[in-house]
Amino acid sequence: MLDYEKAISVAEQKCADQGIRFTRRRKQVLAVLIKADAALSAYEIAELCDAEGDSKMPAMSVYRILELLENGNLIHRLELANKYVSCSHISCSHKHEQSQFLICDSCRHVEEIDLCSEAVDALRVAASAAGFNSISSQLEIKGWCGHCQPSRN
Repeated sequence: MLDYEKAISVAEQKCADQGIRFTRRRKQVLAVLIKADAALSAYEIAELCDAEGDSKMPAMSVYRILELLENGNLIHRLELANKYVSCSHISCSHKHEQSQFLICDSCRHVEEIDLCSEAVDALRVAASAAGFNSISSQLEIKGWCGHCQPSRN
């Protein structure tokens, strides 16, 4: 779990470094994702923002904010689930090239892991050998987290 205060502070600085205003609503959307222990859809994020805020957050605003935060490398979009998670490396000072995700099919908890570049390259080579041209090396693996797994036996 991310240190909330540190993650927000670093995110604010990263936005400033990129010339992006870190508005109250942008902070609110990022805060919801940092505090969540699961991947969330834009509509779920909007509902949580509405519950916390003093004014309604339109879904289209959430989508625009999510795009901005994703472009700023503060969050990730899980392609297969069409849901979002905060980057677990917001507070890191080094660049992370390839984000890979383990997604619990029961509780929707998402764990962001790093694969070595050799493993990612091996996947690309295997895909190419099968006649498949990949457009993204983001890997999303569904399964059960350690908390949910015992109940699946």
